[in-house]
Amino acid sequence: MTRIFVCLSLLALTVGLRPLAAQDSFKTLREMIDASVKQVEILAGSEAKTPGEPLVALRWANNARGSEDGTTVLYIFEGRPLAAACLYPWDGRLVHDFESLSRGKIIGRKDGADIWHPQAGLQFAPIEGAPVPEATPAQRLRQLRTLSEQFQSAMLGWKADSTDREQLRLLPKPLYRYEPKAGPVIDGAVFAFAMGTDPESLLLIEAVEKDGKRTWEFAFARRTSGELEGRHREKVVWHADRYPAMKDPDLPRISVGAPIPPELLAIPAARPSIPAARP
Repeated sequence: MTRIFVCLSLLALTVGLRPLAAQDSFKTLREMIDASVKQVEILAGSEAKTPGEPLVALRWANNARGSEDGTTVLYIFEGRPLAAACLYPWDGRLVHDFESLSRGKIIGRKDGADIWHPQAGLQFAPIEGAPVPEATPAQRLRQLRTLSEQFQSAMLGWKADSTDREQLRLLPKPLYRYEPKAGPVIDGAVFAFAMGTDPESLLLIEAVEKDGKRTWEFAFARRTSGELEGRHREKVVWHADRYPAMKDPDLPRISVGAPIPPELLAIPAARPSIPAARP
């Protein structure tokens, strides 16, 4: 996530989070962030009764772009992540940027009302040349790590000529490893490509069993409004345009936010230049 993405998100806000209870007293912004992770529930479809459990997967900062106190949260249901959210402050608000990680439809619910209902999930594809998934979790973990190292991701940025392109760094450990309780996915992990510790794109790798046959599949998910690409063994296998739509509840991303008490706000020494948002 970057401050540029935060600015665009706020311009596109259509849903606000309720302020936390007046009796809540936070000594730090980090405490407020931690208290807010359950304000939006993520459910595996409209008939689901139990929401996904939020898991703080990463705390990050991107000092080069002015982002501080960032948190990445995964919403876990029956072992598998349904969605990711990045939480961070911007212009006096605590912003939650959500992205679907599901293979199907999910629901975002706030105060009993459905505020997000993406009509499509991530698009997975087979990993070319990948071996058959091994029999044990330990063996598959080694495969997951080896397969992740075959991928690269770059942020092509916000400029039309991509002169602000930056190669992203694969974090050495997955943000989350999972073995779902049901369904075709038998194993998987969420990896992050980051600028410093700030995740700009996510890579999901999953072992899938269909018709008695096991294969490895992958999907990328964006975590910034800049243009992105993903490669497998130097071949481009994923591309995400700059300035994505962020206010349509039927799309895979939505942003919501809540005011931050003034006493928790730190005034930065300087802010980076922010490109104008598209209408």
